[in-house]
This record gives sequence, structure tokens and C-alpha cells, in this order.
Amino acid sequence: MEQVFELGEYSLNICVEGEGLPVLLLHSYWGNLRLFDPLVAVLSQKMKVIRIDLPGHGKSGPPPFNFTFDKFALVLNELLLRLEVREKISIVGHSMGGYAALAFATNYPGKTGTLVLMHAPVKEADAKSIKLREQESHLLQKGKKDLFLKVTIPSNFAPESLDSMRHMVDRLHQSSSHVTLAGSLGTIHAINNRKNSLQVLQNATFPILIMIGKHDKVYRAKEQLNDASLIPSAEVLLLNHSGHLGFIEEEDLVIEKLQLFFESKLKSQEER
Repeated sequence: MEQVFELGEYSLNICVEGEGLPVLLLHSYWGNLRLFDPLVAVLSQKMKVIRIDLPGHGKSGPPPFNFTFDKFALVLNELLLRLEVREKISIVGHSMGGYAALAFATNYPGKTGTLVLMHAPVKEADAKSIKLREQESHLLQKGKKDLFLKVTIPSNFAPESLDSMRHMVDRLHQSSSHVTLAGSLGTIHAINNRKNSLQVLQNATFPILIMIGKHDKVYRAKEQLNDASLIPSAEVLLLNHSGHLGFIEEEDLVIEKLQLFFESKLKSQEER
């Protein structure tokens, strides 16, 4: 059941399902919490699954001025306190959701049980990426959102899976229609101003799983693999038939991997 929490400047739509150790699911730019439905159907059988519409997305209110993921980490912590989550929490973040997950893990390492990053680079935005996001911002402010998404959404899939994913292309267009201009501009600001989290992950004591799409056109696999290799404790899953949406394109494999990862890592933590 979805419900709205008022947390300072934020109005967040959330959904909580299942019982057990908690896991927080954070979606990508242009998405919403419903994109995780297949994951939740499985994970909620043994875990307490918390998912939210990120600011400016889905049914949540717009982000405040100068929105950043570090600031939002404080809001996530307050949300978990409101939900009376006292255990360490596992966090799964896809793309932009990964940046929010990284910010939470950076600010609250003692509250982080495990961290799963899906198609989410661990370093700050480079000059090329920032320039592309700024161009996107200009297009959106000129009312070119539909044109932009018509090109962008299909490019998120691996070429080999696109034909079989037409229904998901339509679903992503639907979810993106709920993203306000303020939401998209605030998100772009946060993405462009995210921090380099590599050193944090190199020193992390919690288990880390990094999923990378071999055909990802948003964030190239080679760079992600290089950075992941610098994180000694990180487990890496390369999705050979995926673009930027591996949890959709290779749904069964991702679900199986998440189940095994949570079961093994969380069990080992309980035994300590």
C-alpha cells in the first residue's frame, strides 16, 4: 500500500511490503517505484521491502532548490526512523537511485547492511557528462521533453533486447510523463553535482554488489568495470545482454543474483 510522508521540504510517496530484514529500492531518473514490481514480488517473500518515488517522480513532490543526494541522504535516514527501521538496511539503487544509495552509505555506513549498485558509476560526473546533462536541461526548458524521451528511452535497452521490450518502452514513457519540469531540472542538478564515492567504497566494511550492462550507452561498461576492479570487497555481475536496464532486460538473472547475495551476505553478518 502506498502512502505519502511529509519530511521537511519533501513529500515522498512510499510503499512497504513484506516482513524480515529491510531492503530499500531506489529507482532511476524518469522512473518510479512501480518499475521494481517484479523484484518486490520475490524479495518481499523474505524481506521487508521499502521503495519510494524519488523527488519530482511518480507521486512524490518536487525536490527543493539546490537538491543534492547528500542532502537527500538525511531525508532517507529520517524516513527509516519514521518507519521504525532499526536494523542495518540493504540498499539497491539503479542509476540515479544508485547515487542516492551511495550518499546514504557514505553518510550512514553503520546503518548500511549491503549496497547494490545497478548501472550507477561510483565517481563524480565528468565534463562530458555534465555538458550532455546541461544540453538536456535546455531542451526540457524549451518544452522538448517528448522529443527527448522518444530518442532516449529506447537507447537504454541493448539492441538485441529492444524488440522484446517494446511494452517496457511504453511503460517507461508512462512513468516519465509524471516527472515534472522542476523534478527533472532538480535531478539534473543533483546528478551533475554528485560526489566521487570510490574511496568510500574502497574502505567500506559492508558487502557491495555492482551490476553492469555490457551494452550500456548511458554509462559505458568499460569505465564501470575499471572502477569496480579498484574496490576490493565488491562483487561484480556483468550482464551480457543488457543496456542500462539490466533488472528489466535480464530480470530472472538479476533476481536470482540478488536473492543469493542477500542470503549469503546477511547470513554471514548475523553469524558475526
